[in-house]
Amino acid sequence: MPMSSAPCRLLIVDDHLMLTQSLALLLAGHADMTVVAQLASGAELLRWLAAALVPVPADVLLLDLHLPVPDGLTLLPIVQQQHPQLRVLVFSTAAAPDLIERVAAAGAAGFLPKSADAGQLLAAIRSVHAGEKVFPLLARPVAPGGIEATEPLLRLHRLSPREREVVGLIRTGLTTRDIADRLSLSEFTVGTHRRNIMHKLELPNMAALLQFAFDHGL
Repeated sequence: MPMSSAPCRLLIVDDHLMLTQSLALLLAGHADMTVVAQLASGAELLRWLAAALVPVPADVLLLDLHLPVPDGLTLLPIVQQQHPQLRVLVFSTAAAPDLIERVAAAGAAGFLPKSADAGQLLAAIRSVHAGEKVFPLLARPVAPGGIEATEPLLRLHRLSPREREVVGLIRTGLTTRDIADRLSLSEFTVGTHRRNIMHKLELPNMAALLQFAFDHGL
């Protein structure tokens, strides 16, 4: 399919400021692309789209999945429903095949891992802008011992809002009793949340939970 002659208006949504700044600098050197906005959260994206003065404020949305609420997977169907002409290229560190399938089913036009080089990223943006689908086949990561590992982002999406809240309080160092008092719950209920969280995140102990919480900004 031939590429549109008009420059691609690119909207970048990623909570890593250094990455978005680097991408903007990279893309500034290409006459067929222009960055219309750099946003750091799902909420900022929804506000930006709602405030847009034109029906189609951008051509391609370069979207990270791991964002402050709402996250990328939650945003995808919302964006597709409200702005069907905005083509979404997911750019993510998580690259499990089942996650890519969920991204495609939610309406994205493409998926590219953040391990891709600049040339691959530029090619993917141009292809998506031209109306093509970009979903490279990626191998499922394998854990030690040959057991297939579930991507951290997929595990993160298993948590309910309340469980995320509990993880955040655990990360601050609060005890089960402190968390129960803070959330007006019984200690038994908080303990149940802890066990469910450990099971859903596939973590062996509290140290692993704390590391997961820090790594993923919970």
